[in-house]
Amino acid sequence: MTARPGTATHPRADHPGSSVATVRVGRQGIYDGERHLIAYELLFRAHGGTSADLSSGSEQDHATSQVVSATFGDFGVEQIAGDKPLFINLTRGFFTGELPVPCSPRQVVLELLEDVEVDEELLAGVDRLRALGYRIAVDDFAGEEARLPAVRRAEYVKVDLADTGERFEQVVALVRAHNPSALVVVERVEDDAEFARAAAAGCDLFQGYGLQRPVTLESVSLTPSQLVCLRLVRALTGSDAPIGEIEQLVSSDPGLSLRVLRTVSSAYAGTREEISSLRQAIVLLGRRQLCSWVVLMLLGGVTSVDTEQLTTVLARAAACARLTPSDPDVAYTVGLLSGVATFLGLPEDELVETTGVARSVRAALLEGRGTAGRALRAVLSYEADDPQRIGEAGHAVYDVSRAYLAGLSAAMRAVETVLEAD
Repeated sequence: MTARPGTATHPRADHPGSSVATVRVGRQGIYDGERHLIAYELLFRAHGGTSADLSSGSEQDHATSQVVSATFGDFGVEQIAGDKPLFINLTRGFFTGELPVPCSPRQVVLELLEDVEVDEELLAGVDRLRALGYRIAVDDFAGEEARLPAVRRAEYVKVDLADTGERFEQVVALVRAHNPSALVVVERVEDDAEFARAAAAGCDLFQGYGLQRPVTLESVSLTPSQLVCLRLVRALTGSDAPIGEIEQLVSSDPGLSLRVLRTVSSAYAGTREEISSLRQAIVLLGRRQLCSWVVLMLLGGVTSVDTEQLTTVLARAAACARLTPSDPDVAYTVGLLSGVATFLGLPEDELVETTGVARSVRAALLEGRGTAGRALRAVLSYEADDPQRIGEAGHAVYDVSRAYLAGLSAAMRAVETVLEAD
């Protein structure tokens, strides 16, 4: 049999130049007066630590981009919060429209940080987001008169018990006077006595170490290539690029493909819409939303790509597609997910759960069923140099070899096209 690249292995996470990284987000529960969990707040977590000390605006933008991108693109909303609301701290640029808010309003509450200046531009952005269906929370309100216009627009107002001290009850009363319908969330509840004090003041929701300490969640992520993201932004914001060109760019980067599948899975959770191919996911996500996600990935930090590993993953996907002329889009997606699982060292069933793909894709990937499943079995057997299993999958060795070599050639061309200088 013809020589071919070996199966992709899992490089060490966070190694310089690697396209694999460890992604971390913090999560802390928010509770009602009966101590029932009703929501989560998401927090940035730096590599190697449990908290983040961010001083500059660019650092805060970077951290926020990582939290949002990781939550919806790496973990999946259902993994982190089920069907509960997610409170996410956003910096000024996200409210004014300078930075994209790529997630739908269905499950998020956008928190306005205490150090963001409340001016006409900011309030116009808040009004725009509310008109789109987003819920707004004012974070760490301590009675500042300049922030009252934002308080009047918010669905939630958060008051820090420790920071306000003896003025706590006065601040809560001020919120009630300016926005009676807002839910007051008291932060830094350390014990039962403080819980009772906040409840007596009329607070609606409670957060703090006395209820739950923040939990750091960790996942291995195949991060998108910066060059691929830049090329995709150019295609999405320039002339009306055809869907085929968009799909080619997205599919050339397994990390980006995986995030698109997971993002669409989160957006369509609970509906009857089943995602059976990458092309379908791109169409459902839409050009504007896809562009927002790509910009966010660039802001949150992406890495250079391991071209050898990338070529191997793309060759497997392309070979599966060539062996399944009746449904090449589904077969390509099956091969791509198989390659990503190998690259990340993740069980395929775990990857399937986080991407939320259709039953047909699940059956092909996990059980080798259907035409796409048989193609994948044949390609994996070819990579393992096992002619007998190729035949058992219903394919001739010559056909699989030809499909794999053609897929490998196409993968090499795709990588060269994406990575070549302008």
